[in-house]
Amino acid sequence: MNNNILKSFCVKVFERGLAISSYIFPIIEISYSFGPKVFSGTNNIFLNYCYFNYIAKLNVIYTNNVYLIFVLMVGIFMVCSRGTLPLSKFLRYNIIQAILLNILCSCVGSSFAYFPVAIRESLIGNLISNCMYLGTMGLVLYAATLIIFGGYPRIPVLSEAARLQVQRGYLD
Repeated sequence: MNNNILKSFCVKVFERGLAISSYIFPIIEISYSFGPKVFSGTNNIFLNYCYFNYIAKLNVIYTNNVYLIFVLMVGIFMVCSRGTLPLSKFLRYNIIQAILLNILCSCVGSSFAYFPVAIRESLIGNLISNCMYLGTMGLVLYAATLIIFGGYPRIPVLSEAARLQVQRGYLD
């Protein structure tokens, strides 16, 4: 009896940890797209230290392996949406939602790069960059908090798309 409880606890911790770790994709994407703009605009020594010693190193890894990370992400998405591995609905839902959030961040980051320089380097550009960066980090923290407690994070549009992908996997 005690062994079953321990096993169940370990499975829950592993499942929730894996679900939270899937949000590394949007964190890296948003840090790559908006991190330099957000952190170079601050005079806080601690934030600059953290950015240049930790986040910028992730950006270099991402830049050097963009296609490998993309293929890995598409593969994970396919496995989770088709249900080819015996993963729980909870885990599949959260992984798919994290990948969809990454796609959204990628689209916004790429679009922002094509804004005219006058807009990108103005107060409006700084506002857009900060809102995107902090908004995405807030969404990731919100999702991680709910996942820790076993809840399903609700992000408009993305949650419904993730739910439909998880259901589709069971219908195939």
